Amino acid sequence: MLEWWNDLSLKALDPLLSWVLRLPSDGALVLVALLTAIILTVVRRMGTNQDRLRRALRDDARLKELMRDARARKDTEALQRFRGTRSWISMLKLKAEGLPLLLSLVPIALLATWAMSRLEFHPLHADQPFEVILYTSPSAEGEVVHLVPLEGLQSESGWVQEVKVITEQGTSYGEARWTLKGMARPEPYRLTVRMKGRTLEHEVLVGGPFYAPAVIDHGSPVLTEVKLDPVKLAGVVPGIPMVLPAWLVGYIVLSIPLVFVVRKVLHTV
Repeated sequence: MLEWWNDLSLKALDPLLSWVLRLPSDGALVLVALLTAIILTVVRRMGTNQDRLRRALRDDARLKELMRDARARKDTEALQRFRGTRSWISMLKLKAEGLPLLLSLVPIALLATWAMSRLEFHPLHADQPFEVILYTSPSAEGEVVHLVPLEGLQSESGWVQEVKVITEQGTSYGEARWTLKGMARPEPYRLTVRMKGRTLEHEVLVGGPFYAPAVIDHGSPVLTEVKLDPVKLAGVVPGIPMVLPAWLVGYIVLSIPLVFVVRKVLHTV
């Protein structure tokens, strides 16, 4: 299901948004965040009674004033009455805003899925060194693994490696690394790793606006990874390890204020 949704987002949005990938990564993040803000605002504007929401905001502001006066007078009965009215107004607003929010989830999810496949990493440039890593069980220590040479690719570390055991934070795993660089070409390089009767494949794109999946699961306990540089807003905004990648943190940081800016520009509450 996730693979189907990912394919759908790429087929639907690549023809419309591929040009964005020619921009610097910060510019691409800003545009995607701006599109998100526009979608949320337009759907909200079309799906809600704006006049009613404006009146509700004015009523809420007036109730806050009355509550301040009631506190000053120590009029607990009036204060409770005003609180009850504010809660009722909040429920009406929530009900009015719920449907537009639900309607906007599909295009936002489509856009976010596209961005996850296109904006999480910087694509590889021609002659840019990059690492290919094989992760496996520590029991494979000492096993010889072979990366099949490909025309257009050079290996700075040789094509044959030996699995070494790495221990980090009390966890051990087997690892083999290659450092490669390649010529630019439109079609992907299909890396082939041979290990103990198994053949593993991992595609790599070099010299274009796209990148291929960074990590491929070949079935427990074997993974291959192409080390790509993560996209960071302004080059510094970090991600949250194991929770949010750096591009998504930047996307959220940009989207929230842009929603309020677009609402103001479009006179939407």
